[in-house]
Amino acid sequence: MARLFLRVPRRAARLPCLSSRNTWRSGWTRAWPMECTWMRLVANSKLIQQCLFMTSLDENEFADALLLARPSIRFIDMLEQSDTNRPTYRRRLDECRGAHVTFVDSSIASEDYFCEKYVKVHPSGDGWIYALVGSGIVSLLRSRAADFLQGSLLNGELRASIPAGDEATKAFVTIVLREAKARGRSVVSIDTITGERGTKADRKFLVWPDAALRFDGTKGTYLANGAHAVFVPNAGHR
Repeated sequence: MARLFLRVPRRAARLPCLSSRNTWRSGWTRAWPMECTWMRLVANSKLIQQCLFMTSLDENEFADALLLARPSIRFIDMLEQSDTNRPTYRRRLDECRGAHVTFVDSSIASEDYFCEKYVKVHPSGDGWIYALVGSGIVSLLRSRAADFLQGSLLNGELRASIPAGDEATKAFVTIVLREAKARGRSVVSIDTITGERGTKADRKFLVWPDAALRFDGTKGTYLANGAHAVFVPNAGHR
């Protein structure tokens, strides 16, 4: 079973800002140089990644669509932890304040099962670690303000790992990706100095409606993956 663990300190008040072009692989480890513990994914698991641009409004509509399609989905907030000794399931995404949220299909992994199988007390005794990926789990790194490009939005990312032969998790991940793509549009690159737009859609990224409306480049607000990877919605195309 694939597991990737992240330490969450109990006394952490807030998460630092992420500003890496590779928002997951390098952003997390830079953001928490002393707080992250990475475990290798098992070789026979399929890793799924989808980059997203979403505002809080988009996130709420995404969550509503997920719950309509799969009412058993629950959410774990990484910033709830200052007075708890284990993560708790929440029924609404907008109750979660952290930069990282874990989606769990409770029909695959109940709260007790999740805490028993995926949550461990940190060896230091301060905080705990839990799985970011595994059976019944999809992780969301949220979009946030791009501190390297004023007024612009840095992409977030969905990530999941499907253990070989785990059909229930495969079905769950398929639903999450389907709903993410249902209202997502592709993006094209843009030169922020000349305004010249690329002609080929970059389908590694999806932008949802409110983000597309607010970060369309017309007022110097863009969609960004890094200082040299800037996008706008692909007008007229999905």
